Amino acid sequence: MWTRKAAIMLTSGISLILIGMMISHFQLMIIGLTFIAFLVINGWVTGHSDLEITRNISAQNVYKGDDILVEVSVTNNSYRRTQLLEVFDNVPHEMKMRRGINQMRMNLGPGQSATMRYTVRCPLRGHYTVGPVSVRHRNAFNLFVNESKVDDRTDITVFPQVREVEEALLRSNVPKMYTGATTLKTPGQGMEFYSLREYLPGDAFRMINWKAFARTGELMVNEKTRDAVTDVFIILDTRDVARIGTVLKNPLEMGTVAAASIANYFIRRRDSVSIVTYGDRMNYLPPETGDKQYYKTLSMLAGVTSKGSMPLQAVTNAMSSRISRGSPVFIISSLEGDGTTLPAIRNLAGKGHEVIVLSPSSIDLERLVSRIPRMSYEVLKLERQNRLTAISGYGAKVIDWMPDIELSQALLQVKSA
Repeated sequence: MWTRKAAIMLTSGISLILIGMMISHFQLMIIGLTFIAFLVINGWVTGHSDLEITRNISAQNVYKGDDILVEVSVTNNSYRRTQLLEVFDNVPHEMKMRRGINQMRMNLGPGQSATMRYTVRCPLRGHYTVGPVSVRHRNAFNLFVNESKVDDRTDITVFPQVREVEEALLRSNVPKMYTGATTLKTPGQGMEFYSLREYLPGDAFRMINWKAFARTGELMVNEKTRDAVTDVFIILDTRDVARIGTVLKNPLEMGTVAAASIANYFIRRRDSVSIVTYGDRMNYLPPETGDKQYYKTLSMLAGVTSKGSMPLQAVTNAMSSRISRGSPVFIISSLEGDGTTLPAIRNLAGKGHEVIVLSPSSIDLERLVSRIPRMSYEVLKLERQNRLTAISGYGAKVIDWMPDIELSQALLQVKSA
């Protein structure tokens, strides 16, 4: 590709040749031919593009608001100098540059290397890709440019923030009926001692009680009490109305933080957690325990977007056979634009489920981006309070979550009938 400097030189050369021909001035013609010959020679002499580019990042899975250190190394594997070289690492526009810069100019000799370092912050959750690397060669006189891309991409997952909610949950009325991994007075797989019994073929040697063997002369094995866990179901509203508010403060962002924090709390207590999201369609993560389920939950929440208008009752009807008997159900929704909320919650409560509704206030979130007349705001607020009161009348525990209230504080404010 020609630069502006080369275009001006070519235009000047042709102009001098034409003017020299018109006035029979051979010196002008020679100068014009010199310009054009200089361009032709520079077109032959270009930098070599045998480059090796590698990228290293400090972490591929981070939480919302964390920083990532990126290092891009460029090595000239040819036997010629690269001439003027520009390297630009493409960074998603959702990430903010904190330190350094993702662009570097260099002139590498044979076998030489250079490293570019910069730090980006991830203010928004989601799945992102850093790359490819854009490379631009310029010749010695900056007359020609050769642009190319190195398809070196790095995937980064930004998880929603996980808040500490243990203290708030323990002080509220919500978790007192869910004790996590509960010890049953029956033998099975577990941690606590239950009884001794005679050794049977097939029993593991690690279960043998050698002290009892030394005392009685007979092989005895330890029985453990069986642990049972609670299945916790978290239903997250990702409909189009969940985008009300700012980019960083809206029902969807608040909901993902709440879902991730509640899931983290119960998984740490060795409970089994399931996540359900609904918007344009329903996504279901079956209940499991452990760190693997924790990261599955975070990955699922990192990719949700606000779209669709699926009603809550369609979700509860589809999940009725999958929600185990007596399991607690957390519903995280602004409750706006859905006339099936009351019957859906009534059906869940009627089947013996403890229903906890955590509702970000979309009315107060809308005030962050637009001005609502005071009278209209009071009317909308009253309608919302009536809706929450009606839901609590069916036996559900309702939490009215204001934008300026932390999750741990919101969980202390439970309305129950």
